[in-house]
This record gives sequence, structure tokens and C-alpha cells, in this order.
Amino acid sequence: MSYLSNLFDKKTDLIYLNDMNDRDMNIIEAAFRLFAHYGVGKTSMTEIASASGVARQTVYNAFDSKEDLIFAALLHYAGKSRDDVERDCAAAIDPAERLDVMFRHLAAIPFEGMQTLPHLDEILEVGANLSDDRKARIVETYKAAIRIVLAPYEHRLAERGIDPEKLSTFLKGMLTYLKREARDLEHLRELFGPARAMLITCMGDRTALPTE
Repeated sequence: MSYLSNLFDKKTDLIYLNDMNDRDMNIIEAAFRLFAHYGVGKTSMTEIASASGVARQTVYNAFDSKEDLIFAALLHYAGKSRDDVERDCAAAIDPAERLDVMFRHLAAIPFEGMQTLPHLDEILEVGANLSDDRKARIVETYKAAIRIVLAPYEHRLAERGIDPEKLSTFLKGMLTYLKREARDLEHLRELFGPARAMLITCMGDRTALPTE
């Protein structure tokens, strides 16, 4: 079952994101663009409908509120990151390459996107105030991406007394922190470097510095 099989509540139904039609996905993506560029408070459901090419009532039929749209968007983009990690890890031949895939899709690309979206902070504020269940679904999707990176080396990590599940939780939090602290992409890479080196040692390789 793919990452998009995470459930989320909408009205009285349980909806799978991977069962949503192109129209609803278009609404989610249009809403995210508008929220990011103009702000959540200044974007109306009417404007989202117009940008999506659908009637206002169609938006309300699919999503009860802006919060529902933001949750769906955050889960969607988390899932896309997970799929990108899975795709690129298929060609990665050693721990260093797999960690570089993780850095690229879970740190570098989101970081660069953050620099171009003037109202991303409003989206993240709404995200921070989502229900614990909804936040957990988003976090678990990112952690699933990290577990893909670690998967071939879980036995080796366990031999060193490292629980892969706890490590994935730690790495998710660390990457979030680094994206907030970094001045630019090069600084982000530098901040990640020590963790990368330690992980390579724990995973059993000795390749040196991070590359994108």
C-alpha cells in the first residue's frame, strides 16, 4: 500500500488521497499555491475555486475548510517526497548515496521551496495547529521515506544498538530543525554533514562529505 493510502477525515467519510480524482488534487494544489503566495487569511474559497476552474460549491463539497485543504496539501507533498525518495534509492548503491537522496528530497528541495514562498509561515502555523492525528499522519509519511533510506542497513544499525524506528523519528526532527536554521543551501549542507558522516559510519561505509 502506497503512502497515499493514509486516511483523513472529511465530513463523515474516510477518504484515501490516492482515490481522489484529478479535480480534487487540482483544488489542493491550487489552494496551496494561493495560500503560499497571498496568505491563508487573504485567500478565499471563491478564489481557490476560480484558480481550480471549478464552482465554489464544488470546493466545499470536497473540503470543509481551509484547514482541510492545508492538511490534504501537506500530506500530498509529504507523500510525493516519499515516492521521490523511493524512486531514487532504487539506484543508490551505498549508504552515502542513500543519505544524499534523503538530504535532497527531505531537506534541500523543501528548503529551496521555502525561500520562494512568502506566506509559507502561515501554512506551517495552520499545520502546527492540526489535530494530533493529522499531524501524526504527515510525520509518519516523512518517517516512512527515511525508513526506505535506512532499510538495507537496519540489521547493521540494530547490531550497534540503534533502533531504526527511533532513528527515523530523530532524523525527521533534525531535518526540520536544520531547514529552519540554515542561512542558505550551502549552509544547510554543512549543517547536515556531521550527521551524515556519523550515519555512514553506523551504516557501515566511509564515504566522506555530502553531495547533492
